[in-house]
Amino acid sequence: METALRDRLHLRLAGRSKSQLIEEMICRSPHRSASQKVVAGLKVYPLLMLLMARDYPTRIWVLDRDEKPSSAAILDSAARLRRWHSQGIQIDDCEGLTDVVDGQIAVVVSWKSLLTIRHEFAHASTTFLSPKVRSALEVLYRRALDQDALVEPLAGESLGEYVACAMSYCFFDDLREELAAKDLPLYRLVDGILRKADAISQQLI
Repeated sequence: METALRDRLHLRLAGRSKSQLIEEMICRSPHRSASQKVVAGLKVYPLLMLLMARDYPTRIWVLDRDEKPSSAAILDSAARLRRWHSQGIQIDDCEGLTDVVDGQIAVVVSWKSLLTIRHEFAHASTTFLSPKVRSALEVLYRRALDQDALVEPLAGESLGEYVACAMSYCFFDDLREELAAKDLPLYRLVDGILRKADAISQQLI
């Protein structure tokens, strides 16, 4: 990484830790335990990805056990009325969702599941992928659809879901192995993205 870019990122980081960056993104949480679960869940992401998401900005609204996604005040009416995926799933059928609202990335997620927390944040993280990487992922997505190489049905809904499923799987040993067995080219590309972000992150510490 060139020195000027590293210095700019270092200034933006301002000595903050992963936990601090995540906590700054949480705009609402039902209680401290829920916040701690989200922080623990997202600390697996490279520092660079957390910094870029925080600065976008990204805002995380954490739902309690019995709360519905539609109750999140961070969402606008368009997001509440949107139908998700090919089955026309309504907002309250989702455990979490990520959307752009008023110029910010709004992540609405229950704190019950680490996989869901990491999956929804993956949507935010992929906002910063380069056009070159996006083109490569598009090719792999079309290939996976043609060859029935999807790791789960959700991954076939869109390019965004395809990548978010893969990225979140990479943070669990058993799911990582499953992804590599089902779609090795995707695993290698997403693992490479995370490794590169980790390498840059080490230069910022």
